[in-house]
Amino acid sequence: MLDSGLLLHALDRSPDGMLIVGRDGVIHFANSAIAQLTGRPAEDFVGRSVEELVPETLRAAHREHRRSFMARPSQRSMGSGLDLTLLRRDGSMVPVEVSLSPLTHDGTEYVIAAVRDVSDRIDNQRRLALANEQLALAGERVRIGRDLHDVVLQHLYGMGLSVQAIAASADDELKARLETAIDEVDRIISEVRTIVFTLGTSASHGNLGQELADVMAQSSRVLGFTPALRLEGPLESVITEEIRNEMVASMREALGNVARHAQASKVVVAVEIIEGHVVMKVADNGSGPPQDLARAYSGGHGLANMRSRAASLGGSCALTAGRDEGSVLMWTVPFH
Repeated sequence: MLDSGLLLHALDRSPDGMLIVGRDGVIHFANSAIAQLTGRPAEDFVGRSVEELVPETLRAAHREHRRSFMARPSQRSMGSGLDLTLLRRDGSMVPVEVSLSPLTHDGTEYVIAAVRDVSDRIDNQRRLALANEQLALAGERVRIGRDLHDVVLQHLYGMGLSVQAIAASADDELKARLETAIDEVDRIISEVRTIVFTLGTSASHGNLGQELADVMAQSSRVLGFTPALRLEGPLESVITEEIRNEMVASMREALGNVARHAQASKVVVAVEIIEGHVVMKVADNGSGPPQDLARAYSGGHGLANMRSRAASLGGSCALTAGRDEGSVLMWTVPFH
């Protein structure tokens, strides 16, 4: 027969935390694993109440559960289906799973409690639930995007072509009105394409299109008008959190520059995928780039900040004069 010393040694070597507790809740033995889990020496457990390992608000209930178990002891898991936590020495909580086994020795009843840290399991379950949610949302995004692209856009294209055909044989007054309608159809098509390419969700930051639209709305307070936003390509699938943070910050900086220096009445912000790069273009109809552009790059107009943000991602940032008026900022970074 194995002696008690060997059995205690085996309990101490268990990868799970092990406690031997009396009917009165006093701890008689604690192994190294429970000591490591709670952040206190193993010898510090002996003589203490097991309720000290339970969050203070749950101690009274735990005491009643312990008495109920000792009235009808059996080998089972503790609180099956419940979220159990262990109080550590520093006051933090760790999620655990507890199994109980009754033990009688020399006519005295004890309980062996096996305590297992389930932090990793809970974290994996959370990640799995989040992945399933994202998968479901992605499927819905694909369906909605497909319907918008294959149905709504095709109807709009057809409408635009029909109006163009009518305008070709109309008098000058009607032709001008129809061309205005065609321009409006083109604008709606552009907005629908933007919606198609920004449908979706990001676990940490939310929808990209909504975040950029919020930037446009916020900038309107200093510009006096709302910039136009155009998004092209599967941006959500290629823009990492790092690119997103730097791009949004640079966009705010660029729109702030327009408000402070350009005296513009119109701004168009476009973000698209071009040959393995995320390209942000901010075009305005204002007074154009500063005369001393080299000085601006070295510290003025926030250009140095935008350049630095792009360079940190292996990209570039340049400000040039617009084709007819104003200025154009091109902020470009590669994605992998």
